[in-house]
Amino acid sequence: MRSSVEHWKDWRRDRRYADSLCVSVLMLAGCAAPTSYMGIDISKPAPAFTLSPEQAAFFRAQNLLYDKAQAAGCIPSKPVDKAADAPVGEGIVEPDAGQRTACRTIALQLVTLEMRRPALALKRSYADMPLTALASKAQGGSKQAQLELGIRFEEGRGVERDVSKARKLYESAASDSGGTIWVYSPPVGNGTSGRTIPVNTGPKRSGLAEAKRRLEGLE
Repeated sequence: MRSSVEHWKDWRRDRRYADSLCVSVLMLAGCAAPTSYMGIDISKPAPAFTLSPEQAAFFRAQNLLYDKAQAAGCIPSKPVDKAADAPVGEGIVEPDAGQRTACRTIALQLVTLEMRRPALALKRSYADMPLTALASKAQGGSKQAQLELGIRFEEGRGVERDVSKARKLYESAASDSGGTIWVYSPPVGNGTSGRTIPVNTGPKRSGLAEAKRRLEGLE
């Protein structure tokens, strides 16, 4: 029977191996969901964008028409709206002569409503994104978010000015990323050897020229 000391040694060895894997391999995605990034709490990031009163009114009117269409038996269920900036007229068809009068009227109203969408298109600009949502996207690898967050740190806009953090963010945004990298995995126990394993870090992303320019400006 193995002694408690031997069990303890095995546990420590396995623990060290798990920790090394976490550092060398899983550091790309994190062994646990991060709660902060660059000193910003991202445990509960705010919504990335908010609707303007005009946009909110548009979607209320659209939902009411879908509810009417469902109640009248024109559609089996209310479709899920994909996004506020979906292509104009997506999912909407011109009513044909065979439709009942009520359904035809609702369909025409939906088509008319869709014509208003271009003027209400959401401007999803990183410059307008709330800080916690921006930090969450930057931590997730978005180079545009990293660039914008770096600008905010450089200018002290919404955060305490910190050129060091701005530089790190610019470096991340300016560097190419993604693709396959090779990571060394240490040996598990006695008599075993380490090995190099491929790790897919996601789609390849080219560094941003603007981030490179701002990085040079900090030198």
